[in-house]
Amino acid sequence: MAKDYYDTLGIQRGTSQEEIKKAYKKLAKKYHPDISKEENAEQKFKDVQHAYSVLSDDAKRRNYDQFGEQAERFGGQGGFQGFGGEGFDFSDIFEQFGFGNQGFSDIFGGGRRGPRRGEDIIFKLSLNFEDAAFGTKKEITVDRIEECDNCHGSGARPGTKIITCDVCHGSGVEKQLRRTFLGTIATQSTCRKCRGLGESVDDPCPVCSGSGREHKKKKISITIPAGIDSGNHLRLRDQGNEGEKGAIKGDLIAVIFVEPHEVFKRDGFDIFMELPISFSEAALGDDIEVPTLKGKAKLKVPSGTQSGTLFKMKEKGIQKLQRKDFGDQYVRVVVKTPEKMSKKMKELLEKLQEEEETAKNRKGIFGKLKGIFD
Repeated sequence: MAKDYYDTLGIQRGTSQEEIKKAYKKLAKKYHPDISKEENAEQKFKDVQHAYSVLSDDAKRRNYDQFGEQAERFGGQGGFQGFGGEGFDFSDIFEQFGFGNQGFSDIFGGGRRGPRRGEDIIFKLSLNFEDAAFGTKKEITVDRIEECDNCHGSGARPGTKIITCDVCHGSGVEKQLRRTFLGTIATQSTCRKCRGLGESVDDPCPVCSGSGREHKKKKISITIPAGIDSGNHLRLRDQGNEGEKGAIKGDLIAVIFVEPHEVFKRDGFDIFMELPISFSEAALGDDIEVPTLKGKAKLKVPSGTQSGTLFKMKEKGIQKLQRKDFGDQYVRVVVKTPEKMSKKMKELLEKLQEEEETAKNRKGIFGKLKGIFD
């Protein structure tokens, strides 16, 4: 059954490009296979990416709104119509005549595949609460593919020569002529021997087996910015795997996981905590010492404070990423009832009980419920 790209992104037809982008970012984060625990996250991530690639392009979107998924088989804005008015796909014809999976670029010129870029390395980096809040530097060790030290990336045994490929004669592509009912078509594809490099190695390097690359352990220093949180990631350009000869390296992507704290809980750049106070502190009020990320601070508790009251300490939270301002710290006070009391404490509380109005006021509740307790 065909998938509706609007349903995939959870949006309505006619939605603005800004809302499409917003929906895509939300779902891409939710289903990213490196951090998502959703079932079939990788496939859902691909579906979301594909839906966004169509709907974020105005021309593709117009075609999709008119023709559905079939629009992706058309070329240009209006699509290609031929042979009885049906949407026509040349790839079907080429496959029938033995061109396999060759693309248009292979058949009508081009066709030389450039050297492949190195693959990215995904690394899960755990941080304690303070390191994430204040920023730090971490040194990690990764296993990555680097240029072979023995052959310096050439792929050939040291002392031997790299020769021009005898199949493609250095062009990196193989050319053929094919006869079809459309006429004679010149085709070209990536050279099967040199894989598009135009060079060939007769005596491969014994260390890397001719690939020009080898696995190595590498120590890398990562600067952690203040305010980073779980789910954020840091991209270090060119610190990933070595690419094929002549290609750029991949990147190192550190996915952040922040360990929970014993006292503080984080919500964005704000932090929350519970603070026990005594009955007398709540009743009489006091200036109470409170732990913060930057040390001790005073919190004014007014007289008559009730258990569960939430106090805000402005800009005592976490520094906002790439900014100089901070979130806030919220302190929820919890009045603790003494479990063990001295004789003097008990006498004082008994005197207090005689003065309190709470018990008398509580009796008034029953008067409001006449007929239930008669």
